[in-house]
Amino acid sequence: MEEYKFFNIPQECNVHSIIFKKLFYENGDLTASDKELFITNVNKITWLYCLKPDTINIKPYKDEIRDYQEIEFIEVNVSKDNKLKRIAEIIMRAIPYPMVLIFNMEGKIQLWTAHERINQNDKSQNTIEDFIYTGWLSFDDVLFSRLDIRKMRFINYYTFYSDIVDVISIYNAEYITGTKINTTGDNAREFSNKINSIDTEIATLRASIKKETQFNRKVELNIKIKQLETNKNRLIKEAIL
Repeated sequence: MEEYKFFNIPQECNVHSIIFKKLFYENGDLTASDKELFITNVNKITWLYCLKPDTINIKPYKDEIRDYQEIEFIEVNVSKDNKLKRIAEIIMRAIPYPMVLIFNMEGKIQLWTAHERINQNDKSQNTIEDFIYTGWLSFDDVLFSRLDIRKMRFINYYTFYSDIVDVISIYNAEYITGTKINTTGDNAREFSNKINSIDTEIATLRASIKKETQFNRKVELNIKIKQLETNKNRLIKEAIL
């Protein structure tokens, strides 16, 4: 776990225990393709750290929609950059605690987080909110200096985890703008969502152009792309100001 020392997590929180893959694909309500995904893409799952009241001085948090009693740090070593979102969803649904999920592939990592809330129709289940995650990062990336847990609020597990999510959200927004920006986690997520939506629409239009045979229609699609690119550049300039 030496490579994750940037978190500065106390020794008392160390677990370093293997979680057997079969616990997910044998006991979970998974499809055949989900099971195959775990068998072929996931090499090893390691429970790195457990932050709970008897290992670190942070209080549990509970209200009508959330129950954060502890926070897990789990590493998933994968052989392919394939369907990571589905793997993250399966693991986060199976383990009912907020977590920092670390995908590790050939010396690079992705960090995945997501707030969870209690399923009001089935209290034994958790509902995963929007995933907030990075691209593939080298261990010398600037993000890691911001993830020192001593920089987070130790009020309770909800505020603590929210700070981690916000740090990653702001980092993602700065990756888009190419520069450091002064913003909140909420604003960073809203900005990134807008940019990602524009990028998706542009990609769809470009795919349509390749299939289009009518010249006039190609021109129309190109105009729409230019309009979207202008809007994207405007949003980036506003974020930097």
